[in-house]
Amino acid sequence: MAIPDFQKITLSAVKSVQSTLVSERDALANLAAQYSENIDCQVELVNALRLFYETHLRGGKIVACGVGKSYKIATKTVATLKSLSISTDILHPTEALHGDLGLITERDCLFFFTASGNTPELLALLPHIPASVPIVLLSCNRESKLSKSNVVKSLLQIDLPDHLKETTVHGVPAPTVSTTLQLVMADSVVLALAEMIENDHIKRKKKFSMKHPGGSIGSDLSHLNDNLLRRESPSTSASSGSCSSLLSLDQLRECIQRSSVEGGASNETISLDSDSESSSVHSSDVVLSVQIKNTSQNAIKKYDIETLRTWTEVEFLKNIALYDYIICQDGTVVSACKSSDLRTSYKSKISQDGASWESIEPMLKEFHIIEL
Repeated sequence: MAIPDFQKITLSAVKSVQSTLVSERDALANLAAQYSENIDCQVELVNALRLFYETHLRGGKIVACGVGKSYKIATKTVATLKSLSISTDILHPTEALHGDLGLITERDCLFFFTASGNTPELLALLPHIPASVPIVLLSCNRESKLSKSNVVKSLLQIDLPDHLKETTVHGVPAPTVSTTLQLVMADSVVLALAEMIENDHIKRKKKFSMKHPGGSIGSDLSHLNDNLLRRESPSTSASSGSCSSLLSLDQLRECIQRSSVEGGASNETISLDSDSESSSVHSSDVVLSVQIKNTSQNAIKKYDIETLRTWTEVEFLKNIALYDYIICQDGTVVSACKSSDLRTSYKSKISQDGASWESIEPMLKEFHIIEL
């Protein structure tokens, strides 16, 4: 039976992916060996780091410059430098010739990105660079015009063997292996420079936390961020807009709980008892409310209290595995809990204490009143 055409092309595509991954792996291994064994490359690396370090010391900035895919790598490198509190900027060579040269000062250093080393736009830029501004070149071609230019003070050479070049691997010179090597080399140099500027990794991490307060990275490092630690606790009104997107939700929770303790208030968990009206007077959990509002509805499941109380152990485990948050409606009171908190509670009560499942009742104290 003949294999359908789609299966043939799919099998071919899978082999192509495997070939690319092997080529990328081998190219990275070759680069690592190059800078471990080649003395000349090590000398050039030290020289590049010295130029970058001196630029930082004199209050200058590292100006990254490239064209095409290399410009994308340069842009990413600038973003990494910024997050590490190293002064930097991005310059497109075409825009430079139309006024953007004004961002370069005599204290700066240029960082050229070009796989070929013969990029016309970069070559056209050379006559307009002040002689006092050093240029570090990152290139895959040591025989290029830029590599041999006397205005280039350091060459970060990337050896790319012929059998690993894009044209050899796939027959098309689309930048892939070469851009991977540029990115890895630039990242390595930037991280090394950050360590030269501040040897204490705790201080580096603290400074990084203050430059990257957003996202899961910012949340994980919020305990190091002085800007967050100094911030006064926000209003308890979820609708007031005082909950900044830059403020870690974990940090926000800590601030609210700390202010409640200091003020003599209690941010209690609720008791989901249908015979009790006391739960309605407890303050809502602002942080949890904000988290749920910013979460996809597909990650949230809502039940009434009576349904929750009928859950078997299997139903409980299934729901906390499928959803990030469980919401409970008890009359006019709406409460919720993170599934991760329920899992922790389950492990503590069932696994560690050795108790058997009887009902969800012991887990209900993990729920907090929310405002939706």
